Amino acid sequence: MGFLSKLFGGSSSTPEKPASLFEKIGGEDAVNAAVDIFYRKVLSDDRISQFFEGVDMEKQAAKQKAFLTMAFGGPNNYTGEDMRKGHAHLVAKGLNDSHFDAVMENLGATLTELSVPGDLIAEAAAIAESTRKDVLAGYTEEEKKAMSSDSLYDRIGGEAAVNAAVDIFYRKVLSDDRINSFFEGVDMEKQAAKQKAFLTFAFGGPNNYSGEDMRKGHAHLVERGLNDSHFDAVVENLGATLKELNVPDDLIAEAAAIAESTRNDVLGK
Repeated sequence: MGFLSKLFGGSSSTPEKPASLFEKIGGEDAVNAAVDIFYRKVLSDDRISQFFEGVDMEKQAAKQKAFLTMAFGGPNNYTGEDMRKGHAHLVAKGLNDSHFDAVMENLGATLTELSVPGDLIAEAAAIAESTRKDVLAGYTEEEKKAMSSDSLYDRIGGEAAVNAAVDIFYRKVLSDDRINSFFEGVDMEKQAAKQKAFLTFAFGGPNNYSGEDMRKGHAHLVERGLNDSHFDAVVENLGATLKELNVPDDLIAEAAAIAESTRNDVLGK
């Protein structure tokens, strides 16, 4: 038998216990292969790739393999959040039915590429479809109230967290050849102090920021060529910084949304 026929060949079953989808598609090897191909497709799909910015894809793939193994009837080693809680921060970023449809399309294309029989693809799609309502449910009203009662500044850990984040952030930025040229000749001690004050204010903490507004403060950089690709690199480094500090994904998404809200002013649009 060839690799694919071994990987996705049917498994024997007894009348007492019909084979699970996990068994019928080929078990652990099949799920692992499918998830790896699936994420390659998702990350190249402009409809949905933005929802994975700043995500540790190695950990994400491992989590997804464990989830699909459980969902398809295999061993339950999944320890992640439930579907609603795990995706609520993405719904807050705009995740909707069209994005879910794109994910389903990529899942189907992945299984087709691996020569999974049509009836098993349909079975897998039905299982995935059954999660749509929970995935797109978003935060509950109680969760929204809880989030609004405490600022992002408080929730990420206050002054100590912001100070640590800015120090790590600028180390990353200054080693990033895409954007470090914009900091040539800058007094980084003063720059870091200014950024700490700004992020404290932007994240809902005490307002001690006395710098220029975003448009004026970055106009000279726009004249030097600052554009969307550079802004994207800055946001990427911010996400990586917060990830390094073990900030939860929903708070990273909230911080990224705040940063994103400054794009037009920073770039003078």
